[in-house]
Amino acid sequence: MGTSHRYKATVKGQPNWGQSSAAITALTAGVVKLAELNKNPPENETAKQIGKRYDRLERQISYNYRSAIRHLVRAAGGRHKVSSGSSRAFGRAGISSIGGLVAVIQEIANKGLSEWLRKRGETLEGKRACDVIDAIRGYVETEIVGLDHTAANEAMEYVLDKLEEMIGEDVEEIDDVLDAILSGCQIKDLITLFFGMYVYSHLSQSFEEKLEYEKGSVATKDAMDQIKEQILDDVRTSRSGHDVRTIDWSKPEGNAFIKAEFDRIIYIIQGNED
Repeated sequence: MGTSHRYKATVKGQPNWGQSSAAITALTAGVVKLAELNKNPPENETAKQIGKRYDRLERQISYNYRSAIRHLVRAAGGRHKVSSGSSRAFGRAGISSIGGLVAVIQEIANKGLSEWLRKRGETLEGKRACDVIDAIRGYVETEIVGLDHTAANEAMEYVLDKLEEMIGEDVEEIDDVLDAILSGCQIKDLITLFFGMYVYSHLSQSFEEKLEYEKGSVATKDAMDQIKEQILDDVRTSRSGHDVRTIDWSKPEGNAFIKAEFDRIIYIIQGNED
């Protein structure tokens, strides 16, 4: 789904773009040093000294991770422009994509899977749960618009894999499962995970090629894995208190929640700074 591309700063010579790249490079250097410290701890240092060095490297990695995201968002116009969908460079396609998925889940939950498939010239007969996910995937793909479709697609693939796990193997239970997802907190979890992966995918597609050229494939993979783990950990442990069971996703309040959730996630993962 989609084709690879490299993100371009919204303003030529935008300093935040270079600062984000520098933060990613510094983070990678820290990850390499941390791996080396784990593998070969200095024999002439005490455990306490090694522990302090370890803690210092972890703080540096965390600082550079948040700095990279903060400057990436600023290069795209700032947090509120990104989370509102005003930035075509970063934000609009993600909001459209996850909004499309929520709309599909709501339509199936309200009208039934058979009716949803019928409207698209298909039937439920002979279909497995994975076939239904593929049908949803194909539909959502057509809903994605904007310049940053690659990141939106990568994030959607991740979330659809999670949705497939939730649905299980019984195609006859899909209507009930999707209704439970929609009426409970799981829909919020899917939205949160989507935006976490969406931000990660932007960082990855923007800097991975340059980083691999400078630092090598092993260091790059370790660094990007570290970033992904940190982002997903941040979004999982920073739940909002809003009760989504009261939201009608077919009305403007649904779209407003998605944008507010995106804004909240950016705020958290960039270190609670504007």
